[in-house]
Amino acid sequence: MKKDNKNNCQAGFSLIELAIVLIIMGLLIAGILKGSDLIESARLKRVISQLNEFRMATGSFLDKYDALPGDFNKASSLIKPDLRDGNGNGLIEGGGLAQGSEALSFWAHLAAAGFIGTPGAPEDLNKGEFGKGAPESSIGGGFTVEHNPNGLKGLWFILGKKQGDHGTGGLLTPSQAMTIDKKMDSGNPTSGKVRAIDGTDKGAHACVTERGTYNVENNEPACVLLFQL
Repeated sequence: MKKDNKNNCQAGFSLIELAIVLIIMGLLIAGILKGSDLIESARLKRVISQLNEFRMATGSFLDKYDALPGDFNKASSLIKPDLRDGNGNGLIEGGGLAQGSEALSFWAHLAAAGFIGTPGAPEDLNKGEFGKGAPESSIGGGFTVEHNPNGLKGLWFILGKKQGDHGTGGLLTPSQAMTIDKKMDSGNPTSGKVRAIDGTDKGAHACVTERGTYNVENNEPACVLLFQL
């Protein structure tokens, strides 16, 4: 007796059906990648907005009190009693995340004067952490401020990860750093009002090449960005 093989036949995909499936998968992958690019772009734009906010806030503070935040020696009497006074010498001294430093008090002075939001709960403002004394950034890490950092003259904002008493750990990839630099300055990491340096944390890969350009072949978070006030 012959066996009935009708039920043993398995339906397969035709070439057209396989092509349609591959097209749909390609569209889905492209949509996901495009969405990731949009999210990345929005985060970098937010970093720039934060920087511009801090620059404007510092200028407004200087106009109002004729002193730099953090260095202001009458902050406790003219702004808020529990603020730490600076020494009034025209410099913002100390590491950006050093407890008790003018550089960390910089943010408390700005916040108490109403020029920025408070970078953490009131009891945390001298802990020397991002979100606990210094503002976090939309891309991780956060912002610090220092006079004459890395041999550069003047007052600079620094965007990086916490590294000891400083915010100089590698945070951005060279491509991310270059994108911000081009939107705000020349796109040259070694000149202008936006500079890039290698992160000081161990194992950080090079951000800037020996030729003085962004090392875009490196996709690791190796860069720290500095913005002149």
